[in-house]
Amino acid sequence: MSSAGPGAAGRSGPSPEQIRAAAEVAGDHRVSRPGAEPDLPPAGAEHGRAAARPTQEFWSALYQRRTTRKFDSSRPVPREVVLELLDAALIAPTSCNLQMWDFVVVDDPDQREQLGRLSLQVLSTPVSIFVAYGKEYSEEGHANVQSAAAALQNMSLAAHVLGMGSFWINQLGPRDQVGAILGLPPDREVVAGLAIGWPEVYPTKVPRRRPFEHVVHWNHFGGQPIPSSPLPADWTLALIRDYQQARVLNGNRYNKSRPWELVAALAAADSLVPPDESSKPGDDAPRWLDVLPVHGLFTGEMSKRHRSHRWAVLELSADVAAFAAKRCPSYVAAVPLVWEPEQSGGREPSRDAHLARAAASLPEGAYHIMTCLYRLESLPPADRPRLLATLKRMLAPDGRLLLRVTSARSFHRLASWMHARRGGPGGVEYVLAPDPNLGPYEAMAPADVERLLSEAGFVVSERRREDVLPAADEIAFRTRNMGAAKGALVRAAVGAARALASLPGMGAFARTRTWVLRRG
Repeated sequence: MSSAGPGAAGRSGPSPEQIRAAAEVAGDHRVSRPGAEPDLPPAGAEHGRAAARPTQEFWSALYQRRTTRKFDSSRPVPREVVLELLDAALIAPTSCNLQMWDFVVVDDPDQREQLGRLSLQVLSTPVSIFVAYGKEYSEEGHANVQSAAAALQNMSLAAHVLGMGSFWINQLGPRDQVGAILGLPPDREVVAGLAIGWPEVYPTKVPRRRPFEHVVHWNHFGGQPIPSSPLPADWTLALIRDYQQARVLNGNRYNKSRPWELVAALAAADSLVPPDESSKPGDDAPRWLDVLPVHGLFTGEMSKRHRSHRWAVLELSADVAAFAAKRCPSYVAAVPLVWEPEQSGGREPSRDAHLARAAASLPEGAYHIMTCLYRLESLPPADRPRLLATLKRMLAPDGRLLLRVTSARSFHRLASWMHARRGGPGGVEYVLAPDPNLGPYEAMAPADVERLLSEAGFVVSERRREDVLPAADEIAFRTRNMGAAKGALVRAAVGAARALASLPGMGAFARTRTWVLRRG
């Protein structure tokens, strides 16, 4: 393997000599021909498109390529290097060999700034290559998308071999606006983009993947498909488990909380126990369980403020539980636990012995504080009483459980209706839900929650109603991609309604319902 590959010391990218050697391999297969235009330097050793490219063994290039999201802004990307990537793109397979694609390279700061108003991802990279395709060409079977994807993959692999980093830009914003900024004709549509640059640090960690047996089938599909529906009733607990594992294993760190939600989560935790950010828990410290925290973003922040407790997380799988527990500082000794009730639907209760042991060994009466933030409404209806029964068993005799739920009798229902009809992507990936959530979600009627709590044998020691209207920073966030007129209208309507929020009886329409519970 050439030293120009991803293993190069310091990740400084290819040397000038290696860049100058980057053209010979393609030989007669090169499809681009530099002309006299300023942005197309003539081929030659001094421009890096003659001699020989750095080589790398195929399987090494395939398995060592990684997505890079942090680039060295001090190192420009020469256009002759970009041409190497375009050469790789243009030799990719394309439907019927029509090649109805166009590649728009954006390296101008002003142009990048305009696109960055639609997609923050564009601002993180010095160069972006947008792939557009003819709207009415190769539509059958999405062959136009397939062609563009093949070109993007070729460019990504080529960038890797040249010592560069890349990531696919799929969150582009409104495609028509992107096309207008790029100057595309009306019959061309942007499919996706590729961010490229010299990486600050090239990722080397092997990406985890969903289990082979879950995704590979021979001759006939033999599994249970993961739904795309945002409604929990269309899922089983086992399918939610598989989906969340896939999302957590995809390499995303899930480290960007919405500020108003984080503030609310910390305030809820503080309402149970005053913050203690100076001590460390002893062996006999009280124990705190965070229930189904998924990525654990709030768990980590809450545990830093409540250091006098020993922490644990309860999740649907060992992978997700471990991911969440690692958010917590080491001194709180966070323990990952797995909840896997029998007869949850889908696959058998557990095919993994360690999961079965973990589910059977959940400690009873051990936790003095529990927090369950917006998680009950993410479960299939049949599993909600099972979760509450498990939590009651695990709660200490003098312990308290704080349960927060999104009420269906609130503006959340209207917001969900508008969200579903906004014209953008939908399904479970884009369901409107507060953090922490990865999976289906549906607000619950407060009366249904009260019934479940009564049936589980909990005693309610406190009830709270919050968020009759969304906070100003949430409104700004939700309207950021709306048109100017529509966004202004929504903000004005919410502003006008604030005068009504404090009227008697309006608490019945609060979005967030909180219960503080004790064992009965």
